[in-house]
Amino acid sequence: MYYWFFKIFNNIKSSHESEQLAKLELISLFGQVKPINNFFEVLSKHPLDKFTNDNVRIQDYVLYELPYGRIQGYWGVSDNINKIRDLVKRLAYTREIYLVGPKGIEQAIYEIWGRDKEKKIFQVFESDNLVCVRIITYQYFLEKSEYISKLSRNEQEIEANVQILFAHPFNNLYRIPASSTLSIGKRLEDYFAIREEPSLYLTHYFHPYKGKFHPKMARALLNYVYPDNAGIVMDNFAGSGTLLVEASLMELESIGIEINPLSVLMSNVKCESLLLDVSYLRDQIDAYFDKLEQAVYAYSLGREGIFNSGLQNNNDYIDLSRVEKNVGDLLSKIKGSRLKYKSYDAIYQIVISKVLANKVENAKVRRFLLLSISGAISDISRRTKEEFFVTLRKRVNDLYLRLYLFQKMNDVLDIKVGKSLTYERDTRDMRDIKDNYIDGIVNSPPYSTALDYIKNDYPQLVLLNLVDSMDELEKNMIGNPRMSFKRDLFSLNIKKYMNDLPNSAISIINTLSDNGRQKDGARLHKFFVDMKQTLKEMYRVLKPNRKCAIVIGNNHFKGENQYIEVSNDKIIIEMSQALGFNVDSVIERELEKSSEGNIRRESVVILRK
Repeated sequence: MYYWFFKIFNNIKSSHESEQLAKLELISLFGQVKPINNFFEVLSKHPLDKFTNDNVRIQDYVLYELPYGRIQGYWGVSDNINKIRDLVKRLAYTREIYLVGPKGIEQAIYEIWGRDKEKKIFQVFESDNLVCVRIITYQYFLEKSEYISKLSRNEQEIEANVQILFAHPFNNLYRIPASSTLSIGKRLEDYFAIREEPSLYLTHYFHPYKGKFHPKMARALLNYVYPDNAGIVMDNFAGSGTLLVEASLMELESIGIEINPLSVLMSNVKCESLLLDVSYLRDQIDAYFDKLEQAVYAYSLGREGIFNSGLQNNNDYIDLSRVEKNVGDLLSKIKGSRLKYKSYDAIYQIVISKVLANKVENAKVRRFLLLSISGAISDISRRTKEEFFVTLRKRVNDLYLRLYLFQKMNDVLDIKVGKSLTYERDTRDMRDIKDNYIDGIVNSPPYSTALDYIKNDYPQLVLLNLVDSMDELEKNMIGNPRMSFKRDLFSLNIKKYMNDLPNSAISIINTLSDNGRQKDGARLHKFFVDMKQTLKEMYRVLKPNRKCAIVIGNNHFKGENQYIEVSNDKIIIEMSQALGFNVDSVIERELEKSSEGNIRRESVVILRK
């Protein structure tokens, strides 16, 4: 018999994560577990009490950086250790695993990770005829890597800091960290001790996005929805690609569906870049900026004629007169965005950067550069007053170093990155995906009309020519809070579609209309009609007896005399059940009042086909 003790992260922020999500993923990947309210209770009992003597002192490791809350971890028993690698590479809320069994289990651990990984991923303790193996989960290293990204300026510093990262859980147990308020002289190990939950590690950072999916939650839900190692999972509201990145890091294949072309670019670059050879990417980046510098020089001499980038190839010529005209057209289109205060020169630099990026032959590198340009546009809109070319170079270098960091970490972790592809499609009509094809779905649709996703992306969509018709995109975006309606469209929709919605949806729409919020009622009506069609498509593509998890928030509107809550979760459950789904479980959590949409409660609705 083997005893397992799962210590959860000390940066978990709410009880629903430690008491529900952490348990759900363990049940799915491991089997039944029992909660540990205080690790002292298990340290004083068999079998961990065998390792509390002065020669081992396992208590020093177990009690180090304990989590807040009523539950500190979970424990269970098994007849074998076959699932150990899956647990270590996939678990989201578990920070460390303590596996206790008879002598000989250490040999199985050596076969999985190799002796050279001892004191990097695991360590072994012996007492009498028992062995305790302490293993650090991959999630710990992935999250902590964000501090390396923040503090490393080049490849050499990344290599040194990666060594510190893997040594830290084993060598710095008794180290006293610097004060959290210290601003100068703080070391990397001091940042590791901060009780926060980095969510923008590695490629999650690649581009700003409003309303990001939480990586740890996405990973845990994916573990529950689909615990197997072979198959295809999907997020049909891919957004910035958070779920897809996590699936890739968990060695799963994934499909994304997203109607916003900038989000499609984000999702694909975040995933496919993990598979890029960083040496090749570095050479491509250097070649790109060599051409860009020459373009800057040509621009400084005067915007006229035809520019030759320096290579004897017609593909390297840029017609600056055409660029000039393009800039003028673009300036008129973005006058309502935050870029309206930027100079003509800034837009010109953006256009030149885009033209040169589109000439890069390798598709993955080309998309990487285009996403970098988009991120730099966002930076000069909101975060910096530096020139666009300077901002772009910094951003490209930062993103490159994150990929270099992943490669160096993966020399130890040996993650077989799963393939992912996001399609630019309407989630209401996923005709490219066959019936009964998907093994699991995790998504976070818009919280009805709470967030304006187009507003933040508008300059990039225009400047990168990613969309043919902005009006068409806005019309088809589910939950668009700016959707406009003609005078009688609401009443026409009521007559045509209202009977297709559950009574709870009809009731809230009518309540909004009766309280002077007719336009919001019309937008909400469209959201529910769209979501019903989306749920129908999700049911079609999901394999029988498979699960999907939907993260949805409930937003509020101020009526004439009251706040009106829109129970999106309950309405989605009713529509799902009418289509044939069964409710597996529902997890709720209270949220702080948000600045937009007044979102106060969020639910995870888990369904089974």
